[in-house]
Amino acid sequence: MKKILPLLLCIVTTIISAQSEAHLEKFSTLEPDLWLGIWDSAHSNTKLKIDTLSYDDIPKAIDFRGTVVEALQWEDGIGDNLLIQTVTGHFNWKDYEDNGIDYMVQDKAELYAYLFTKNKEESSYQRKWKIYDYTECFGVDWYIGFLAKATTITDVDEDGISEISIPYISVCRGGMDPSSSKIIMYEDTEKYALRGATMIMCGSENAYGGDFTMSTTVQHNAIFKTFLAERWDSIKCEDSMQF
Repeated sequence: MKKILPLLLCIVTTIISAQSEAHLEKFSTLEPDLWLGIWDSAHSNTKLKIDTLSYDDIPKAIDFRGTVVEALQWEDGIGDNLLIQTVTGHFNWKDYEDNGIDYMVQDKAELYAYLFTKNKEESSYQRKWKIYDYTECFGVDWYIGFLAKATTITDVDEDGISEISIPYISVCRGGMDPSSSKIIMYEDTEKYALRGATMIMCGSENAYGGDFTMSTTVQHNAIFKTFLAERWDSIKCEDSMQF
């Protein structure tokens, strides 16, 4: 027994040390931004001067949650615009029973997108809108995030007010089902949306998924209806997505 105790202490010390080193490595590499290349500059309006911002360039008075994956700034007929897209990454949350006492620990991840604007008469940015979504899952494949090279800033109706289109997907599955997919678009404070599913095994005779429904606002705007349908076709295939 005397020989076993030192051995056990050595094992425990090694495990604790390894855990501490892993946590220190995470802490030392913790960054406020990921810069995943969310903006699709090729399909955005070339007449708008759109600049990417680093984390330090974002005004300190602006309030947002999550880790920044893209920050863009430009001017249109409304004024100076600042778009910030963020994700939280995975974390645990307590899924309580109806009795409010018992719970199960589940997995969760969130994403946010914010538009802040400032006109010539204003000295600071004001939040115009916020997109918030999440996925809650347990024990299967799960994810929520923006698509790379997919967010566009356009003016397809040429009224001087930019449209911001933000595609993203959310996943909670245990097999080969399509992911939930959305394109949320704003022009000023008016919201337009396509909601549906990604396409699996694209280009084959066994392809499935890829359908969507339109919000009423899209149905009643022929220009935006055509534009968003084309955007959906360009991003619906899941086969090439990495997450």
